[in-house]
Amino acid sequence: MLSTSEIMQVALDLVGFREIPGDSAVQVEGDGIRRALFGIDVGPAELLLARELGLDAAIAHHPNPFVQGYADVLDRHIDQMVAAGVPRGEAEEAVRPLKEALTLRYHAGNYGQTVSAARLLGLPYVNIHNPLDELGRRIMERAVQEAVSAAGPGAMVGHVIEGLMTLPEFQAAPTRPLVVLGDPGNPAGRVVVAHGAGTNGRAPVALAYFRHGVGTLVYIHLDYPELLKIRAEAPEGANLVVAGHIAADLVGINPFVQALEERGLEIVRASGL
Repeated sequence: MLSTSEIMQVALDLVGFREIPGDSAVQVEGDGIRRALFGIDVGPAELLLARELGLDAAIAHHPNPFVQGYADVLDRHIDQMVAAGVPRGEAEEAVRPLKEALTLRYHAGNYGQTVSAARLLGLPYVNIHNPLDELGRRIMERAVQEAVSAAGPGAMVGHVIEGLMTLPEFQAAPTRPLVVLGDPGNPAGRVVVAHGAGTNGRAPVALAYFRHGVGTLVYIHLDYPELLKIRAEAPEGANLVVAGHIAADLVGINPFVQALEERGLEIVRASGL
């Protein structure tokens, strides 16, 4: 049996985090948990499903508006960009409008909806977002870099796709990684997997990477209007791969589920798992 705090700690330990990031939270505490529903998105409907199935708790990946610190996690984009050669001031400016937009979105959200449903049902409830995304980023980064390194100096964007496709989550997904800017036959150049920072960096973050020598950028999802901005302003030779949202999330979620099961917790998969 596990408590909600112990479930959270398993996730933190997988990536060496000392604190719970702002997009994750124990929303309703509980202990003595033997069986839990786990979904990428969990709302009142999934909570009712968990109760109907006689489960002891619910675990979500994505946060809901109860988690007001979500925008703070976007600062992880800055550290990733600086590590890739983007000056810190430029990285901060690229992330600033994204933080403002997300802050307003969560400020307007119904922060009591899902958590009140969990409390009324007497169901412990936790969401774990960034630790699992960071774990997934490391796994995807390793797979991509191994494929690019194996291809040598002639590595192409197609080899980045091949690296992603070595992961079982992408093999099993109904979606496939898309080259939305550039071509699979283009030189890959320097490759960065931009993930594990709340959400994708939209056009400003992508363009900053390209301005500072990144040849191929991997996002896990991207809205079409942002893609149009990137296409209009990206330098020649830039490549952008959209890996696939749910498949990429599962890259980090699945090892966590395995770690919970190794500790005796039964996981009932739902909502995208």
